[in-house]
Amino acid sequence: MELFSANLLEADSYDTPFKGCSAVFHAATPMGYGGANNPRQVYDGAINGTKSVLKSAKKVGTVKRFIYTSSFSAIHHPMKSGYIFTEKDWASDNRENDPNWNVDRIDQDGDMAYSMAKVDCEHIVYEFAEKSNQFDAISACPLTVLGPLLSRLHEREGSWQWWLGRMLAGETCERQWKALWNIIDVRDVGEAQALMIESNVCKNGWRYQLSATDESGEIDVLQLQAHLKKLFPKIDVGGPPEEIHQIIEKYGAVYQAPIARCDQAREELGLKTHAIEDTLYETGKTMIDLGLVEPALK
Repeated sequence: MELFSANLLEADSYDTPFKGCSAVFHAATPMGYGGANNPRQVYDGAINGTKSVLKSAKKVGTVKRFIYTSSFSAIHHPMKSGYIFTEKDWASDNRENDPNWNVDRIDQDGDMAYSMAKVDCEHIVYEFAEKSNQFDAISACPLTVLGPLLSRLHEREGSWQWWLGRMLAGETCERQWKALWNIIDVRDVGEAQALMIESNVCKNGWRYQLSATDESGEIDVLQLQAHLKKLFPKIDVGGPPEEIHQIIEKYGAVYQAPIARCDQAREELGLKTHAIEDTLYETGKTMIDLGLVEPALK
């Protein structure tokens, strides 16, 4: 392994690191967690950074495969409860009369800016790769990524793991409590992307939805709380707001979305996934070990 210093938003910054490489992982993008970047910086940074990395990949002339880390945000679009999303879906689908999907709102809406940036970047990498005729571009579209953290830097305020940590601290989980957490292990995301590099099946423009293996990974916050109570029996685990019981009483369940499975990655790439219990335990354990959360001990 060799380490290099580079800047995503600096032209030609990756010329030296990419020299002699046959594959490139492009996983970096400006994020808005904790107010680190405003919506415009999230969008512009993603677009300009991706173009910069692509140019360096083309310039060195040895890259054969370009793996772009997109997001389920590039897939998800408004659909009825229970709809099953696949790689054929795009976040731009069914948006003709949707006021929430508009370039004029990039400066005001961070979620939309991120989602739109991922859609646009996917199209950019596929078109660039096709025109260059030097490498294939394949996208990974992860959903709720949990699993072991390797350092304190792997937590950002408002992230999925941050909210799981709040639950271990005995606090109320305010994220996605009206719908489902659709969980994939970070180790599975990494393994899938490595398999994309090595696969003889992938072609330019292919994308892989990295989401739950089956319904065991599609859980509401009450089910998440039950898992954590079983995995961490000495901790007084927090749960969703009390209003969730009114929703369940009225509708029978929380909003059944997003429903999405990583079937294509398992079938075409041979991806083997971790059990949900393992993912949740390793998330909580490493957060506690790294001092990112003070557990609410009973």
